[in-house]
Amino acid sequence: MGRWVREVVGLLAACAPRLDRALKKIARTGGGVVLLDGSLIRTRRRTGTANRKNYSGKSKCHGLLVIALTDDRGRLLWVSAARPGRTSEITACRHDKLRAHLRAVGLGAIADLGFVGLDDTDDPEQTRR
Repeated sequence: MGRWVREVVGLLAACAPRLDRALKKIARTGGGVVLLDGSLIRTRRRTGTANRKNYSGKSKCHGLLVIALTDDRGRLLWVSAARPGRTSEITACRHDKLRAHLRAVGLGAIADLGFVGLDDTDDPEQTRR
């Protein structure tokens, strides 16, 4: 079962739109803003210490975090790779360099409070203390 799952996931990933292409398409069609939201996909708890990185203290459950971009009508444009549940939304966006991609095509973003401070810096080295 493992081999065919890897093959199917690889095929689906190859068909998925890249972030820069999805944003360029929205900019070409006259869109000025995208909606940005992070979602925690709940998973079953794993035993041992391997499960700690998937625990979200905010949601008090285990899961994987994905960032989704939609257009102003709510149509899905792009979904990030799944990250451990302990990852914050702003860290995931900085890792994907989302702000730089949005600025490159001249788009703005509407997001919830989980993204406050995203406009400060994209460099993770600058945010460390």
